[in-house]
Amino acid sequence: MRRIFLVLMLSMSMAIVACASNSASSGSGSSNDVKVLNGCKVDAARICNSIRGQSVDESNTGLQADPTRLEQNSARTANIVVPVKNPKGDEIFEVECGMNTQQQSVSWASIKTGPPVTDDDANYLRGAGYCSEP
Repeated sequence: MRRIFLVLMLSMSMAIVACASNSASSGSGSSNDVKVLNGCKVDAARICNSIRGQSVDESNTGLQADPTRLEQNSARTANIVVPVKNPKGDEIFEVECGMNTQQQSVSWASIKTGPPVTDDDANYLRGAGYCSEP
């Protein structure tokens, strides 16, 4: 009987350690994307942080939503898409942000790339402060 109890306790201990190490390695659950586009290192989380607390356009209604409205009408983590456009109005890429609506914090960020980034686009991104050199 003692042997069974010892094996059971050892098994439970190993399961607890495995779960604890799995949650520790995943951190807070945040995932942030950094991509190099034509020599320009773009940090998606930095772009998402720049829109915190600002009004956004709701895709389903077309209306502007301030942070309070967003918190009331969205899931806890709202998906917000930020188009990054060049001065001509052409979209260079999109950044998708998972924004915690209650705390106005970035849960995750991802860059959705489009067509290849041209030299002019990369120069614009550098000048606008969207990127740093790799």
